[in-house]
Amino acid sequence: MGWLMSKYSVGVDLGGTNITIALVDLKGKIKNKVKISTQADKDARYIIQTIIENIKLLIRDINCNQIIGIGIGAAGQIDHAKGMIQFSPNLHWRNIPIVKEIKKECKLPVFIDNDANVACYGEYLFGAGKGAQSVICVTLGTGVGGGIIIDGKIYRGAGGGAGEIGHITVESKGRKCNCGNHGCMEAYVGAPHIRERCIERLKTGEKSIITRLVEGSLSKITPKVLEEAAFYKDALALELWQETGMYLGIGLASLVNIFNPEKIIIGGGVANAGKLISDPMMKTIKERALAVSLHDVKIVRAKLGEEAGVIGAAMLVLSE
Repeated sequence: MGWLMSKYSVGVDLGGTNITIALVDLKGKIKNKVKISTQADKDARYIIQTIIENIKLLIRDINCNQIIGIGIGAAGQIDHAKGMIQFSPNLHWRNIPIVKEIKKECKLPVFIDNDANVACYGEYLFGAGKGAQSVICVTLGTGVGGGIIIDGKIYRGAGGGAGEIGHITVESKGRKCNCGNHGCMEAYVGAPHIRERCIERLKTGEKSIITRLVEGSLSKITPKVLEEAAFYKDALALELWQETGMYLGIGLASLVNIFNPEKIIIGGGVANAGKLISDPMMKTIKERALAVSLHDVKIVRAKLGEEAGVIGAAMLVLSE
């Protein structure tokens, strides 16, 4: 127990807008953290050097023997084995050997994984997934992210591409997704796509309180606005949430049937709609999931919030 109390890992949550770096103990408690602007317009060398400098500042008062390593979570295509960001759409990076660069400067073991994987790992260890061995995390935001834990280990797939939950097909000839396919769950459940569906309906002349709530500026429509409209029993808002929950349920029912997980953890800003989305989601899951798998699964809200990523990244060191 004393060993656990005296050791730390560094977590780095590398996002397109902000970078969070935290010193985390091995019980998942953040001792200290810093949040800085990514400055995505700068080149990779500059951003990596900024990360290194902030890591060194964060751990300067800690005995080096107490730091067991550094874990990084980053959006995009990650080569976990080679420690490389193959492609980051937010940073416009290709084949950046970030692990090698940070290891060389910090003289510590360094590991990297996809941001959704590390967030899921954080929830699995210290959040809503604590105590379970098979967990699937779904993050509902601009897109739909996902992470899969099987028998206590991150499941990455043959080429590291597992967990693309947002690209489960829910309509064979449905809306076009940003990935180029049609009918992906993300194309119905991602925040910009919910907004697009709303705008399309309003432009056909459909009457709704939503227009008044955004003072006629349709570009201001957000899931939060649709929550407010639904509070006033607006028919369009209620129907949009009903559809969104249904499509989410179709996707999650497939996960229940394929993986038979103990828990599905749902987080992200769109999930803040609460029962507006969860009621139709659960109704659809119960209609579509096989009874034997549905019996075992608990569908719960995420607990760690925006800290899941940096905590999970720090714990990558332990997983290795």
